[in-house]
Amino acid sequence: MYRQGYTDADWAGDASDRRSTSGFMFSLGIAVVVWSNKKQPTMALSSTKVEYRGTTVATYEAIWLRRLLQDLRIEVPTLISIYCDNINSMQLAKNPLFHSRTKHNEVHYHFVREWVLNGEVELQYIQTNQQIADIFTKPLRFDKF
Repeated sequence: MYRQGYTDADWAGDASDRRSTSGFMFSLGIAVVVWSNKKQPTMALSSTKVEYRGTTVATYEAIWLRRLLQDLRIEVPTLISIYCDNINSMQLAKNPLFHSRTKHNEVHYHFVREWVLNGEVELQYIQTNQQIADIFTKPLRFDKF
C-alpha cells in the first residue's frame, strides 16, 4: 500500500508571541488519513530546530499509524517516506554526531535519528513550492491552496 507523509513548520510565524507552528499529513493511496497542525510549546532560535521538532512529531505519528494498520492486519511497507523542505533538519537526523546542548533537543534528535538509521523512516527533500503540508503552517494564496 502506497504511504507517504509531509511535514512543515513556520519559523516564528505567530506575530503575537513569535512561536512556530508545525504541521504534517499522511496519506494511504490518494486519501489523507492523518493530519495535524499545532503551535510549538517553546520558542526556537532557528528554522532548523523548528523543522526538526516538526519532523519528530511527524515521525512519531508515522510510527503510530503503521502500528495501527498492522493491528488492523493491513499490510504496510517497513519504510516510511516523510517529505521535508529543510535540508539542515534532514542532515541533523542522518548525522550520528551530537548536535545539541539541551536535553529536550537531544531527545528529539535521538528519536528521529534512531528511526532514520534503522531504515524505518526515510526523510526526503521536497522543494518548498511543492510542500503539501504548507496548508497547516501558513496562509496560502488561493492558487496554491
